Amino acid sequence: MTGFSKKRSAPLRPPRKPPSTPRPSRRAALFTSAAALACCVGCRGGGEVDFIFLSYRSIDPPAPAVTTVELDGCYWWVDEDRHLWIAMEREIRPVLVPFAHFTFQLSLELEKPPAGPARNYEIGDRELRAVVRLGPTESRFTSRLGIVAVYRDGPDRLRGSLRIEASREVYAVFGWTQPSRMLMLARFSAVRDPERGRLIAAATEANGWQRDHTQPSAGATVVPLAEGALRAEGSDQ
Repeated sequence: MTGFSKKRSAPLRPPRKPPSTPRPSRRAALFTSAAALACCVGCRGGGEVDFIFLSYRSIDPPAPAVTTVELDGCYWWVDEDRHLWIAMEREIRPVLVPFAHFTFQLSLELEKPPAGPARNYEIGDRELRAVVRLGPTESRFTSRLGIVAVYRDGPDRLRGSLRIEASREVYAVFGWTQPSRMLMLARFSAVRDPERGRLIAAATEANGWQRDHTQPSAGATVVPLAEGALRAEGSDQ
């Protein structure tokens, strides 16, 4: 013994990790993404359009095939003549198949906007113009007859639906085909945006498909709120 004892050193402790920020749960991330998507859709409007091919050449035609187009945007504005315009569009750009680029654009020129809660518009030859492009193929649509229901949904938003029989012509390698008939059904929610809407309307009238403004409009009918809302939501009543 030497008169002193060796002290034991305390064991080294590992350094403390700084407190980690809690990761957001998957449910919270999904909620944030859904909220952002809803905000984007709300700023651009939306809806969907159904296309049904009408065949009158056979006594026993096949069941109608329905093609549905989900809208990227839907806009409305009032022009200098106090006509109500509604324009809608959809665009698909496949990354792996660039020649399958798809665009759909539709415009409606109607009489004055609803002074009250809702209004029905009869459709004639000049009210609707639409174009569909898929790669090198182009289809043009002009209205024949139908009805559009529009009702107010706030200060800058309109909601409605349409049921229109349209004439369709397709341009392919050998030129324009003979007109065929299509039934177009749609529900839409439009936001006020003249700038975007006018661009769509110009595309639907390009290359000789302008509206003939020497023809009178088909007309419009003011309807009560309840009836207008039902029709705008696609009710058969």
